[in-house]
Amino acid sequence: MSTGRARLPYINKDYDAIRQELVARIPQLTDRWTDFNESDLGIVLLELFAGIGDLLAYYLDAQAAECYLPTARRRQSIIDLCALVNYRLHGPVAATTRLHFTLAQPAAAPIKIPAGTVCQAQGASAPIPFETVTDLVIAAGVSDGEVNARQGERRNEQSAGSGQAFQRVVFTDPGVAHGTVLATVGGNAWQEVEHFADSTPTDRHFRVDRDGLDHTVVLFGDGKYGAIPPTGSAIIITYLITLGPDGNLAPHLITELPSPILVNSQPISATVDNPIPATGGADAESHEHARLLAPAVLRSTWKAVTKADYQALCMAFPGVAKAQVLDLNDETTLRIYTVRVVIAPEGGGAPSPQLKADLRAFLEARRMVTIDIYVDEPVYRAVPISATLYVYPDQDADQVRQRASLALTEHFAFDTQTFGRAVYTSDLIALLDGVAGVSHVMLQTPASDVALAPREIATLGVVTLATEVVR
Repeated sequence: MSTGRARLPYINKDYDAIRQELVARIPQLTDRWTDFNESDLGIVLLELFAGIGDLLAYYLDAQAAECYLPTARRRQSIIDLCALVNYRLHGPVAATTRLHFTLAQPAAAPIKIPAGTVCQAQGASAPIPFETVTDLVIAAGVSDGEVNARQGERRNEQSAGSGQAFQRVVFTDPGVAHGTVLATVGGNAWQEVEHFADSTPTDRHFRVDRDGLDHTVVLFGDGKYGAIPPTGSAIIITYLITLGPDGNLAPHLITELPSPILVNSQPISATVDNPIPATGGADAESHEHARLLAPAVLRSTWKAVTKADYQALCMAFPGVAKAQVLDLNDETTLRIYTVRVVIAPEGGGAPSPQLKADLRAFLEARRMVTIDIYVDEPVYRAVPISATLYVYPDQDADQVRQRASLALTEHFAFDTQTFGRAVYTSDLIALLDGVAGVSHVMLQTPASDVALAPREIATLGVVTLATEVVR
């Protein structure tokens, strides 16, 4: 039996739909309300309620959307959802490189250049600092040596142990580089871990998290899973503030030592240079990247067994932009039970020795015991382009040529290319033919499709563009 009540369809929750439904309900409630003009006081109140309903419906939808990874928009919601599957969004990633130190003369005795030695390059507005990752020992009779370095400026925070479980130390600078946080409590070094599940009550462990406001949080244990810093103990936390992608530099730019290197409290004469580019610097992980990688990493259960597992783990590793996993089926030179991981760092180029070492250690902890892992750099395959552009008479040939060159540059940009993807002449012709002012195109080079090996990435080679006016 009908109750005579109007029902609001779930999908009609905007202002117009709610107003329409409310107006349609009036005759079911009374036959004395016949003035539906906007000037009617009852209609004014009805429209007010419709507006409030529209606002409430928006907030209800927004709250529901925050419960699901594909639809969540707030960064804190995405962080919380990923944490449910033990996936943590990384913060800014510091670029890494290799530094070459040269002494003015061969060392008379072994010389140690300590970890944390600061070198810098000149940026557009301020110096770009780098610090050495480990000690460099130059043997007697030798005048040079190399060491890995990471971009960033070292800073520190000081606190005191509260004796409470899950003590937190928060610092608000958004540029804290991933993986660079070091902590000492009462003069003893503590170790960073991904979680406290394997920590014992005496383990000096801490965890680093980031919240939706890009604040970095250092979290200590509760006395059952991870030790609690003693009451009143001095907590000193150091970290790097990085420029992220702005720290990716070309070779031979890091040439300054802002402070002299001291050996036995005496300065020594030395120069520094980066023989390879600084690569791998990146911004904090984006929402889209987390939406894509968190489910893939969950399927791998944080273990490297299948090629898909290796692919997901490599792509989730901070500083890696592209990854290709090869086995015996892809390269006949590989032996059985061998996996070769080819990675391209953020920003392109070759991965630094530090990035390769970090990724290898990450995979070693997750591989099957029978598998050997090799981490290699990609092969960039330059594709030369030669074509004739037939330009309309009312177009400036030089401007058309510039637009075509820009279109090719964007087509071969690092972010648009993937490992092993062939370059098809039909795509190049369609690309150039679509440039404003071009009537048609004659492509000379490449004469046929360019096939790429699995570890190759296409890049733009020498471009030769001739123009002719259509008659």
